[in-house]
Amino acid sequence: MKIKATETNFSESDVDFILNEFKIILRGESYLSQYKFSSQFENKFAKYFSTKYAVSCNSGTSALELIFRSIGIKGKEVILPSNTFIATANAIMNAQGVLKFADCDDSMCLDYESVISKVNKNTIAICHVHIGGIVSKSALLLAEFCKKNKIWFIEDAAQAHGSKYKNFRAGSIGDAAGFSFYSTKVMTTGEGGMVSTNNHKIKESSISLREFGKAPNGIYTNIYTNFGYNWRMQEVSALMGIRQLKSLKNNIMKRREIAQLYDAQLSNVKDIELLGLEYRNHYNGFKYIIKVHADLRDKLHLYFVDNDIQPSGYVYEFPLHKMKLFSEYNSIELPTTEDFCSTHFCLPIYPSMSMEKVDKVCKVIKSFFNQTKFNLLF
Repeated sequence: MKIKATETNFSESDVDFILNEFKIILRGESYLSQYKFSSQFENKFAKYFSTKYAVSCNSGTSALELIFRSIGIKGKEVILPSNTFIATANAIMNAQGVLKFADCDDSMCLDYESVISKVNKNTIAICHVHIGGIVSKSALLLAEFCKKNKIWFIEDAAQAHGSKYKNFRAGSIGDAAGFSFYSTKVMTTGEGGMVSTNNHKIKESSISLREFGKAPNGIYTNIYTNFGYNWRMQEVSALMGIRQLKSLKNNIMKRREIAQLYDAQLSNVKDIELLGLEYRNHYNGFKYIIKVHADLRDKLHLYFVDNDIQPSGYVYEFPLHKMKLFSEYNSIELPTTEDFCSTHFCLPIYPSMSMEKVDKVCKVIKSFFNQTKFNLLF
């Protein structure tokens, strides 16, 4: 029995809806890009995530860059975690901002004290990444700090569709948030992104920038007030998004059930630590993360592969501040981040995952550590 790392989740009714509506588009009765379905998706998304506005685009990276360009970060510092996907840093640098890396805490998200220690007069924003779908306590604390100190609080919610902390939903905590709909995410459109915000200026700027910086005036449409890009969402992506949003609550519930099955079977395995337990009832189940000894992680990865199990993607294997690409930051020490990046391991998790597959994953983990005790693998 082969086990995938993740799997997209479209029902037969989803497939029928998407195909039927897309046929209408292909017959020339509508447009292929950024039209009525994109608008419908934006409206439904804003309502679900409790924000005034949502602006669709072609990727989560674009969503973040739209936000950073809209608030104007040129030459200013943006504090971000180092255990994040490179897209977070790319968006900041593409908007001509300056990176300022801070450490994470045991939630795997930004550590409040580390962030505060990095704030200076050149700090314009804090970019909080909801790693693994977790909305941590520090997100709320930092949002309040930013509000008091007139600093922008931006959420990278690429992994956090539907996640909450108490009554605060990811995407509605800060001034704006960027979501990704990449194929591995809890809700997907293949490729795609969304800006969510209550800020009218960010909304208007994002709409303009995603279409080359256009600012229509009356009957004249080719008037530009900024240098933007083609970041528009395709209508077929919006169709998928509408259906994924409809099933999001149910899919999250199924993911949490799988996480609970893992908890029950792995809580007594002494060689691993289950991460994110405090947030289990509030997160969206995007990742199920365990901690293992750094010397064993690669071996566990290969053991999974040998047993026909595809490990889920890391979040992330190497901190950005230690990569050659970011050589000017290599001397920075972020101990919790560096430990997390070298010791965490992500198990397969998706709504259609069966009990038999969960059992197999757990048995393989237990077998691995039983054999390591007797040096049978090395």
